[in-house]
Amino acid sequence: MRKILALTVAVLCYFCTYSQEAEASGNIPTLIISPRFEVNPYIPTGSKGTKGVDFGNSSLYTLFEGSIGDNISYSMSNHWLSSDPKSLYQNAFRSDDVDFIDWLTLSYTVGNFTFTVGKDMLAIGGYELDPMDVDQHPNLCSTFWHNCAIYQWGGKVEYATKDEASTIAFQFGTSPFGEFPFKSKLFTYSFIWYGEYGCFAPIWSANLIEYDRGRFVKMFSLGNGLYFGDFAAEVDVMYKHLNYEGDNHELSLIGKFGYTFNDKVEIFVKGGYEHRSNFDIFGYEDEVSFIPTDASVKDYIFYGGGINYYPLRSSKDLRIHALIAANNYANSIALNIGATYHFNLTDTIKKRK
Repeated sequence: MRKILALTVAVLCYFCTYSQEAEASGNIPTLIISPRFEVNPYIPTGSKGTKGVDFGNSSLYTLFEGSIGDNISYSMSNHWLSSDPKSLYQNAFRSDDVDFIDWLTLSYTVGNFTFTVGKDMLAIGGYELDPMDVDQHPNLCSTFWHNCAIYQWGGKVEYATKDEASTIAFQFGTSPFGEFPFKSKLFTYSFIWYGEYGCFAPIWSANLIEYDRGRFVKMFSLGNGLYFGDFAAEVDVMYKHLNYEGDNHELSLIGKFGYTFNDKVEIFVKGGYEHRSNFDIFGYEDEVSFIPTDASVKDYIFYGGGINYYPLRSSKDLRIHALIAANNYANSIALNIGATYHFNLTDTIKKRK
């Protein structure tokens, strides 16, 4: 813990020094510190149901980003603390699990093209993967969201139309099936399309994820956003296929529907269905908890709803949430109450000046 605190202080000191130097050039970096605290009580609905309380997605994140000149930009998101902080540092620089670096990218933009290198989120379409991890409600997420190491090292080329209504990208990255980046010699090849066309916003992608030399998981994801005033609907369809005979495919269907009142209160319901094959492509053979890691025994169904409340005037930096979740594995109901605050240190420094 002392090492974590020392590292955090060093980052803050560096930011304050760097921001003063960058202010002279007009390229002031942004540093957002995002703590989240919550509690998860579990109420059994059967004799084998989960019972107890944990701290869920309690965590500490930072986002540091900015630009150098007119064409170069950088972004770094760090996951400093979680309910199991030791694993974030034990897994450092592995490909098959998360660590304290979510992403670390350097981008160069020329015309309508952007070239990015570094550690980045795999270009796997879908609205469930779109929010930052600190803003997610894990008890209402798919097993794919929980099990896939989505942040990998590599490069990406993006092209955006002049009106920015459409963006397409090609990405080459390491594979979440490898143990260490590049050393495992397993890679991911992705194509993704983002669109904004009035009330319809698609995020569609096609991916080849190498799990053995020359063998790939073929994955297609169709994320569809529909927005009508204060009502929002997000529906994801994902299909995964292996190069094996038998039950070699997986399918998931996830939907989230929400309504916002006066930009302060958002109510939502979310549910999903996942067919996991006998190969259990992205699963782990661990003991089943509230979220099953090995869901190949039967298809996985989850559902629930909640409320997000933003109490600050003209700001969504502070969010207070409460939700309820259930699924067909846990034999219990999970309640969740917590708060997330995105503290923009850059804005605070500007106001004091």
